[in-house]
Amino acid sequence: MVNTPPPSSPPTKNVSFAAADQVAPTPLLESPCPSPSITTTTTTTTTNSSTSTSAFSKPPPPKRRRSSLKQGLQMPILPPKQLYQHPDPLVRRLRLRDSYGNQVDLETRLRDTKVILFVFGAAWPGSSPEPYNVVESFAKRNPHRLTVVYVSVDSTESAYERQTRGKPWLSMEWNDGSNLGTSSPSASSPLPDPPTPSEPFLLAGDTDLEEDMHQTDPTGSLYLRPYSRVFLAEKFQVLGVPNVAVYHLGKREMLSTHARLELMKGEKAEGTWEKWEKGERISFSASDLVYSLRWSLSAAAVAASYVVAVRWGGAPDIVGKLSDQLTRNFLGH
Repeated sequence: MVNTPPPSSPPTKNVSFAAADQVAPTPLLESPCPSPSITTTTTTTTTNSSTSTSAFSKPPPPKRRRSSLKQGLQMPILPPKQLYQHPDPLVRRLRLRDSYGNQVDLETRLRDTKVILFVFGAAWPGSSPEPYNVVESFAKRNPHRLTVVYVSVDSTESAYERQTRGKPWLSMEWNDGSNLGTSSPSASSPLPDPPTPSEPFLLAGDTDLEEDMHQTDPTGSLYLRPYSRVFLAEKFQVLGVPNVAVYHLGKREMLSTHARLELMKGEKAEGTWEKWEKGERISFSASDLVYSLRWSLSAAAVAASYVVAVRWGGAPDIVGKLSDQLTRNFLGH
């Protein structure tokens, strides 16, 4: 006797964000599992034999990929084309605003740009403004061929605005899901979550299924999911701020994900720009190592000179006497 159970329900159909008149990009959901197999078992007894066919093994439901849009919501409207159309595979994934808070036309604003500096930063209490002053001074040297993009790691929108309004740089979109709260408002945390982003930004931990789309769409005309600030920080492996990443637009290549601020200071600034403009990487030389350790090396030299003066020059050991006195006072002798 053959027992044939009812077939399982078909897997969920994939859904993607795309305009009606546009070729749909790579689906946002993972592709369904392969077709299930049929398992046949044969059971034999002393009186009769029977063959039974087990049910179709039910495939696990496809994983729903995380999105900066809340579950159940769809992208209300496709952004204007000038906000996402650009031939560069990285630039087309950015949503930028100018120093007045207006959205940026990518192709128009970056027409003459050769190098993009991504500055990951935050205006925390007690933090020094010196790194951002260095970047600001460096940006003013080459206002047309160099574009600075501020990537905020600030905890509040007001801090983000202080770091971007009236500054000589662009900034990545604030309302991209990077600061979405994980809990509902309560008596202990009465502040509501930030507004829901209008686009499905890729967040930290997401897989970029459209990373190679530029190979079949070199003009950058199709809509692809944009990068959020946290996704870009993860992509560039940013572990702390301030952090500067250098991208050459012509070569479509990252020259550095952790550029040293010393390269943009004083006499080094001009040489640094010449190399970056040509798309050349700047290696870490022995002189750079000495410069970065200058204070430690200076302290070591002073200490060595003191030891030599005390042991062989007959100088009084003031530090030793002071150390002995502090030890006796501490031990109560």
